[in-house]
Amino acid sequence: MERFPFTPSWGAQLESQPRVRKAQFGDGYSQRSEDGARGLLQRWSLQFTARRKEEADAVDAFLRAHRGVAAFEFVAPDSAWGVTGQAFGIGDGARTQFLLQRPLAPDATVDELVPAVGWEAAPLVYRAGVLLAEGSDYSLAPSGLVTFSAAPPAGAQLTFTAAGAQVLRVVCERWTSTLKGFNAYDVSAEFQEEAG
Repeated sequence: MERFPFTPSWGAQLESQPRVRKAQFGDGYSQRSEDGARGLLQRWSLQFTARRKEEADAVDAFLRAHRGVAAFEFVAPDSAWGVTGQAFGIGDGARTQFLLQRPLAPDATVDELVPAVGWEAAPLVYRAGVLLAEGSDYSLAPSGLVTFSAAPPAGAQLTFTAAGAQVLRVVCERWTSTLKGFNAYDVSAEFQEEAG
């Protein structure tokens, strides 16, 4: 699937849109449930401010080629992350499962960890500085859960190296382009995440 190659200006707006089924009963009660496995979709309002004509035309050409029906990949703003030698546990000789976690932001404290998901390539996992082989030494779930085939020995430092971002499958049904001055264009677009 093709990826949207342009970076929006600061000020992108995110609107979350829950997909909900609602059954209304005669006694005034209602029942709600998520509609499908992807019950919360994102809608991004993006601005590409003061762009040269060539870039504004390229954004327009990309969106025209997809015509509001063909989905494409979009990297959510400010979602890219990368870690090198990130600690995620210490072996105790018994435990076999550990969760890959990364700092919330580059300058975050040790207490501000979030699951390391959305990686571009499978993380490299190390035990006491030695690179392990996925499939034989451990298995890795999309949630970031690492299951070792044998419990890491007591005191063995567990680390990983990886990079990723939140990549959404979106469509763009509406965009505008405005001439702001000599060779300065503003483009506005709305990207709607697809459920599938």
